[in-house]
Amino acid sequence: ATALEISQVQVDFVRRFGNRIFYGDAARPEMLRAAQVDKAEVLVIAVDDQDASVRIAEFARLHFPDVKVFARVRNRQHAFRMMALGVPYIMRETYLSSLDMAEQVLEWLGDEPAAARRSVALFRAHDEATLHDQFEIRDDDDKFLATTRESAAQLESLFEADRQDDRPL
Repeated sequence: ATALEISQVQVDFVRRFGNRIFYGDAARPEMLRAAQVDKAEVLVIAVDDQDASVRIAEFARLHFPDVKVFARVRNRQHAFRMMALGVPYIMRETYLSSLDMAEQVLEWLGDEPAAARRSVALFRAHDEATLHDQFEIRDDDDKFLATTRESAAQLESLFEADRQDDRPL
């Protein structure tokens, strides 16, 4: 693995543990070439600056089409930008930790662990489907708003149906 990092402090810290890391801005095409991304199987983009991460993805998709790109994104709009570039593997930055927390909160509130996991799984499947549906209409504010409202109503119905299934006979 080869890592590029724009923070010299972080480079020094990571090197102390024997990891291979170089100081440089991955949003600069010459840095990606120097890191030999053309020989890589996978490119992981985990850059805080959304515009820079999109520039990296654009360059990689154009010049290294065989490299699988995994991108950490900050929010739905950032995810849409990556999806528009054809980035196949997208991880929303706080999404999974939020789902984990939701599961813990549901358990703390009294849900059985299996019920809490099921609720979170329902939400996750629904939200991921909604993300893909909304990608198609992301530039139409009226349709986007309508699907957001529709999605919330669908989610409420899903949870209500799930609660009905959980009631003792």
